[in-house]
Amino acid sequence: RLRHVLVRQDTSETLPRHFRDTSAAGVGSAMCSYNKIRTRWSCENPETLQRDLKERLGFRGWVMSDWGATHSMSLAQGLDQEMPGADFMNAAAIEAALASGEVDASRIDDAALRILTPLFGVGAFDINNTNTQRNNVSTPAHTALARSLAARSVVLLKNNGVLPLDRTKPLRVALFGKSARAPVVGGGGSGAVVPAFVPSPYDAIRARLGLSAGTGDCGLLDASEAEGPCVAQSDGDDTLAAYELARRSDIAVVFVATSSGEGSDRASLSFDGNADLLVRAVAAAKGRRTVVACVAPGAALTPWAGEVGAVTYAFLPGQEYADGLADVLFGDVNPSAHLPLTLPRAENEVGFTDAMWPGVGDKQRVASYSEGLLVGYRWYNAHNATPAFPFGHGLSYTTFALAGLRASPTRVTVTVTNTGRRPGAAAPQLYLTFPPSAGEPPGQLRGFAQAQLEPGESAEVRFPLRARDMSVWNATTHAWQLVHGSFGVAVGLSSRDAAALRGAFRSP
Repeated sequence: RLRHVLVRQDTSETLPRHFRDTSAAGVGSAMCSYNKIRTRWSCENPETLQRDLKERLGFRGWVMSDWGATHSMSLAQGLDQEMPGADFMNAAAIEAALASGEVDASRIDDAALRILTPLFGVGAFDINNTNTQRNNVSTPAHTALARSLAARSVVLLKNNGVLPLDRTKPLRVALFGKSARAPVVGGGGSGAVVPAFVPSPYDAIRARLGLSAGTGDCGLLDASEAEGPCVAQSDGDDTLAAYELARRSDIAVVFVATSSGEGSDRASLSFDGNADLLVRAVAAAKGRRTVVACVAPGAALTPWAGEVGAVTYAFLPGQEYADGLADVLFGDVNPSAHLPLTLPRAENEVGFTDAMWPGVGDKQRVASYSEGLLVGYRWYNAHNATPAFPFGHGLSYTTFALAGLRASPTRVTVTVTNTGRRPGAAAPQLYLTFPPSAGEPPGQLRGFAQAQLEPGESAEVRFPLRARDMSVWNATTHAWQLVHGSFGVAVGLSSRDAAALRGAFRSP
């Protein structure tokens, strides 16, 4: 068991912003976790469930426990549903709680309403469910949407011009890594979904090159008859053989991946197997004509990024990843995604101690969040540290320019222009730096937007500001407090964009 010790400012300034936005978006359910928060189990903590989530943030959905995370009759504390059984919140226990006055009847009605309303809202009761888990309920429209989402979620981390690939040329393409044939598209555990089919990048790239079954096999590319277009594939176990295959190809694409699941943590931030050795062996042969396609559930290390021509990054992208990635590699889709986290240069680059994670103690480990507000990109900004790839980073096959920054306490406005030759989507991001007296990390994200632009086209992007965006949590009054003074403004295409527009305004 793990108990978490937090500073009030930490929980009230970082987490509620996200929960507030998801509540406003109409999210139907939330789940409480296994650990303790301070001294109370998460699923029976009235501060976080009832007061913070439901009352202060206005969450209208229902709260269910993680499997086996319920420890008591917790309806009065804000828990709406015990999962997976009913050891503590069964009919008899609820009747007893009603009789003793521990739970009011109105709270039972509230829990039922919170559960049923979102289910009716998504049409769960519109048609009698006669399906089984073995049924394939996908449709061509669902598959097309999955492909579009997979392509749009691929982050282009680096590109020296090798991408997009030109399908009109007789390319001899060499693919490396086991996930070229069996891609990693999701994680493990109860959240895992088993798709009806999962296309492979090998087949998707062959299709892009117009190759039919039985044609276009490059073999080992060691004979003159191995003319393009053709595709060769190696699992990469033998890095010397991979080097030779890459040397004889026109383009080398290395597939690296790692995944995660319930019940355990990743052993490291590295990709699985011999990924790093394989990338470096292929890059030694092909250099800037090497593309690395990464899949991970979160942050991973990319120590070879400087040795290759292009790097793509996808976060467990789903069953249509192969075709979606091929859409990006060949330019049918212009990449527009941006990193939702920071990619570090080394393991534990932020310097967590054991007391911070995984916690210390014998009978019960205690993890103390002594890092305060310096989480993720905020740590890098506060320490002026350079990550491998910063939060918010993402490239395109076109280029964009920002101009005309105007800033006030109610709105920040910029003009973004597509300065390249392809249509594309820009994603300007707004970061605010509080007055020094507030004690806040510099450069905090307060908004982002996307603008789809044709070559030469411009658009005005507006970021509305709320009083909450310029406030800090007062742990004494348990309320948000507006900070007065001069706020620094930066609008760029990542959290560390050297070309970001900068300005300032004074809060009222």
